[in-house]
Amino acid sequence: MQETEWIDRYIKPLVTSSGALDLKDDVAVLTPFATTIATMDTLVEAVHFRPADPPYTVGQKLLRVNISDIYAKGAAPREALLSIAWPRYRDEAQFAALLAGIGHDIEAFGIDLVGGDLVTTDGPLILSLTLTGETFGVAPKRRTGAQIGDGIFVSGQIGFGLIGLEAARLGHRDDLAARYRVPVLASLSAARAVADLAMASMDVSDGLLLDAQRLSRASHVGLVLDLDHVPLAEPSDDLAVVIRQCTGGDDYQILMTAPADSVLPDFTRIGRVVDGPGLAIHWHGNTVALPENLGFRH
Repeated sequence: MQETEWIDRYIKPLVTSSGALDLKDDVAVLTPFATTIATMDTLVEAVHFRPADPPYTVGQKLLRVNISDIYAKGAAPREALLSIAWPRYRDEAQFAALLAGIGHDIEAFGIDLVGGDLVTTDGPLILSLTLTGETFGVAPKRRTGAQIGDGIFVSGQIGFGLIGLEAARLGHRDDLAARYRVPVLASLSAARAVADLAMASMDVSDGLLLDAQRLSRASHVGLVLDLDHVPLAEPSDDLAVVIRQCTGGDDYQILMTAPADSVLPDFTRIGRVVDGPGLAIHWHGNTVALPENLGFRH
């Protein structure tokens, strides 16, 4: 299954609302004034989290993968609908822990849970969250607005999703495993910066290089990333190590373009928007070949 191909073939023909943005972005617009948006993400056991991961952290991750989309559009999260397919082989204590993690982040991020659905299943644990957001008085920032001459900026650090997953699999470095289980998001002030200054924006969920390529294609411009400048979980002078962190996914940071002279305390400038198609990467001032695998493909 190639997720994007199936969406194009079977789902897009059913979509008629202009607010759906042709399914080319991470959110939909829900109001004629283009200030209320919505997103939905699903987590599947053994695909998006490990069966051994503590249910409390799984609940937090469910909230954060959705909040990341809202922040990247220059908006604040508002209301949520929760769907749980609960396996019969899990007990009530685990269910309580899951909901405690969800409850923690609902309170921490100022979200109102307004409804949802609960079913039991013989299959894996499956969680879905629909989350609305309210922009700061402007239209949500899409992937399509990058302009030649913009700078390219990223929030936070890249690579903790990959490094944390490896630590969790090996059963050591709990501090790193925690960064995979509970992503550390950009701040609400970063979302405000997106609203104020971004020309194009999206979250980094499937790998910095793959998501940069998606932004490039959506905006019909070229992106040049200077890998030397990418803020990494584990900085390295080894290009292979750098590329692994830039293709690992599960970072949930904000990737945006903005005027090159923008002052953005929550972001690091990592490249520039140029004329011409596609993504290019530089290392120590030289162009290097793109890796065969740019990130996680569903």
